[in-house]
Amino acid sequence: MREDCSFVILSAGLDEITQRNAFGGIYPQERCEAIKSYISSCRNEYLRCKALILSAQTNDEADAVQFVAPTVPEGI
Repeated sequence: MREDCSFVILSAGLDEITQRNAFGGIYPQERCEAIKSYISSCRNEYLRCKALILSAQTNDEADAVQFVAPTVPEGI
């Protein structure tokens, strides 16, 4: 799931430099907030999946957990 999360973020065009610039406030405020919000949404989905996997009673339950990528907002 962690790799899925990283892949989704990178596929949205948010490489590490872009992420650092957003968290450092280099871009306009609206873009920084959109990037932070998207990354937060991806992390929340990762944490949701992780919790489901850890609480699964069987391997089949754990295998059934799917990472659902958040919608990429405009302007990032």
